[in-house]
Amino acid sequence: MNRIISENGLALIKRFEGCRLTAYQDSVGVWTIGYGHTLDVSKGRTITQQQADHYLRADCANAEKAVNRYIHIYHWNQNQFDALVSFTFNCGSGNLRTLLNGGTRSISQISEKIPAYRKAGGKVLQGLVNRRAAEKTLFDTPVAPAANLSPSPTYQKPVSYLQTDPRWKTHNYSAKGEQKTIGSSGCGVAVSAMVIASLKDPAVTPVTTAEWSMSHGYKALNQGTYYSYLYHHFSSNSLTCERLTQANLYGKSTSAAHEKALLALQGGDWVIACMGKGNWTSTGHFILLYRFESGFVYINDPASTKETRLKSTWDLFAGQVKYMWVVRVPNKMASRPDM
Repeated sequence: MNRIISENGLALIKRFEGCRLTAYQDSVGVWTIGYGHTLDVSKGRTITQQQADHYLRADCANAEKAVNRYIHIYHWNQNQFDALVSFTFNCGSGNLRTLLNGGTRSISQISEKIPAYRKAGGKVLQGLVNRRAAEKTLFDTPVAPAANLSPSPTYQKPVSYLQTDPRWKTHNYSAKGEQKTIGSSGCGVAVSAMVIASLKDPAVTPVTTAEWSMSHGYKALNQGTYYSYLYHHFSSNSLTCERLTQANLYGKSTSAAHEKALLALQGGDWVIACMGKGNWTSTGHFILLYRFESGFVYINDPASTKETRLKSTWDLFAGQVKYMWVVRVPNKMASRPDM
C-alpha cells in the first residue's frame, strides 16, 4: 500500500527549504511563502507558522504520489520513501523518473546516483550538495524491523455529539435575519465540537462551537456553516485542518482528494466530510470519519445513530461526498500502517 511522508521526512525538507512567513520573490521572480509554497501567493501576503506547516503537507502530496508510483517495484521502507519525497519536492517528478531510470535501477544504484543532482542553472550549488548528501544518508539508513511491520492500527474514536441532543438542540444558531437552532442547522458545529472535545478540551460542546461560529460570522444565512469555518476554528485551537479540494466531488468515486483522505484515515487521522444527496442527507450534511478497515469507513454522524450511517463501504461514501477536510490527530494512538 502507498506511504505518506513521516515527521522525520518533513523535518528534512524544512531544514533545507527554510521558512519565510512573508511573501518574497524567488530567484526567477515567482512569489513564494512558507516552505517554498507558490499557489495563490502575492506581494505583501503574510501567514502563520501553522499555515506554513499546513501548506508544506499539502505541497508534499504530488511528490508522495510520484514516489508511490514505484512502490510496487521497490517496496520502499519509510526512510527511502522520505528521502525520495524530499528529492522530488526539490527536483520534480521528471528527475525522480530519471533517477530511478523508470524503475529499472536497483536500490544501491539509486543511492549512488542521488548526489549527482546538485546543479542549478548549470552550476554546482553547495546547498544542493548538502541536501543530496542528507537525502542519501536517510535513504541508506536501515529501518528497524519492527518499524516495517504492518500491525492492525488501533484507532482513536472521537466523542460523539448529536445536534438533536435535548441539551442543545433548541440553542440558537442563526445568522442575522433568520431563526435557526443547532438541531436544525448545526451539523457543522456539532462535528467540530466532537473534534475539539476529543483532542483539546473535553468541556467543549456544540453550544461552544456554535457561539464561536456565530460570533465570527461563519453561520450562513438560510443554510448551515460556511466551509471556511472549519480551518479557522481548528487553527484557533492549534489543530491542523486541511481542505482537500475546492471542487465538488459529488458523483466521483476516485480523485487525488479521495486518495489523500483514505491515506489519512489509514494513518490514524480523521476526515470531515460534507455529504451530498444520498445515504446521509437530501441536501448537505457534515459527518466525521475516524477509521478505515477492510473496505469500511466508521463515522460519527451528528444527526443519526443508524448503523447504516455510522458504518459504510468506502465506495458508497466516496460517491456521495462533496468536500473533505483532513484533521491531523496529534500524538495519535494509531500506528501508521505500511503504506
